[in-house]
Amino acid sequence: MIKSKAVRKIFTTTLCLFIVLVVSTIPNIYKNNSLKVNLEVEDVTGLTNHSVYLLSRDGYLAKKKIFIDSEKMEDKVKKVLSYLMINSNSKYSSNLKGLIPKATKILDVYYDEFYVTVNFSREIEESKNLDLTVTAIVYSIIELGEVKGVSILVDGKSIEGYPYIMDKKMDINKETSITSRDEISKVVVYYLLEDNKEVYYVPVTKYLNDSREKINIIVDELVSNTSSDLVSYVNSNVELIESREDNDTLILNFNNFLFDNNDEVLEEVLYCISYSVFDNYDVDMIMLEVDGKNIDQISKNDI
Repeated sequence: MIKSKAVRKIFTTTLCLFIVLVVSTIPNIYKNNSLKVNLEVEDVTGLTNHSVYLLSRDGYLAKKKIFIDSEKMEDKVKKVLSYLMINSNSKYSSNLKGLIPKATKILDVYYDEFYVTVNFSREIEESKNLDLTVTAIVYSIIELGEVKGVSILVDGKSIEGYPYIMDKKMDINKETSITSRDEISKVVVYYLLEDNKEVYYVPVTKYLNDSREKINIIVDELVSNTSSDLVSYVNSNVELIESREDNDTLILNFNNFLFDNNDEVLEEVLYCISYSVFDNYDVDMIMLEVDGKNIDQISKNDI
């Protein structure tokens, strides 16, 4: 009986790893399926798809997908934090690195009604850039989906100069282009970072003088991007014809330049738009239209 269970467990584990490997090597296909691939892996293997924020060689905090096999929230948080430790993720990505000093100990993790509290040892304060480290921790834990706020303690005390409860309202990869004190908007826009044949999604908190709806600013920023490090695959002729909210859905109607030469929408374009919308709007779904015709819908839980 014990031998049979052991063989069955080995077979199941091997099958899970094989499925993850196969899915990760499948080329990009049309987007109606591409945004659901990760969910299929979760259904089959029991692994949960989440993201962590690691430091790129260009100094950006970049979003990186990971798989977590834990169910208890405290265990999920510990797993996430393990990826943020310096040198812990070298086998996972050679282009990104963690920020938490490797001598840092996680003393306690508490989860209560959508809020996480992490108590670190004092070594975390030896981080070369504490602001980046704190931001990476908060954003990565919030990505678990069931978390609304994060508190970071050091030996049981709050870090001086930081709010007790933090969330994604804090700035990340901040960029300011303000010319006056009038009509200042804060918008988070996701771009692509290409590094040694790997591609990562990078959120940028922008402060600018623009009183329009955030979705209009997002689209224009993606279309007119002039950054030398971050790129956007959005066609320069793309226009947002109309946007409207219907219950928990944001409906976006574009002109036909949203399509590429194969009459499809690039996966990278879908992700840049989707990540940006969900970080700026309290909606659960995005419906994409081209010239008034529905072409796709993306759930917040799908990405």
